[in-house]
Amino acid sequence: MNQLRQTTTYVQSIPIVALTGEIDMLSSAPVTSRLAELLDRKPPALVVDLRAVRFFGSEGIRALVETQAQADELGIKFGVVSDTRVVLRPLEMTAVDQVLLLFNDVDDAVTALSAC
Repeated sequence: MNQLRQTTTYVQSIPIVALTGEIDMLSSAPVTSRLAELLDRKPPALVVDLRAVRFFGSEGIRALVETQAQADELGIKFGVVSDTRVVLRPLEMTAVDQVLLLFNDVDDAVTALSAC
């Protein structure tokens, strides 16, 4: 079984949640709850780094859409970092890339989300 690892770091008080491994039905619940927990703390923004994700299924998409909806409700900016086809292709195919703020790296995300 491929475990999904998540680590949270902070840049300018913005939590950056980096995920490594596979996001599927088994692994998405802890991710969704961790992101919800961070949003509850009302940070200025929240960033999810998916550059080390090797499998990204419909559960991963659902987790991002739910997090985006919760962030919108709370007025918190939410950014997703990915530069891999594994993640970007499913987002494009489902048009979720139109809903999310996508970035190629964490620095770009932090800069953009701090500015608005």
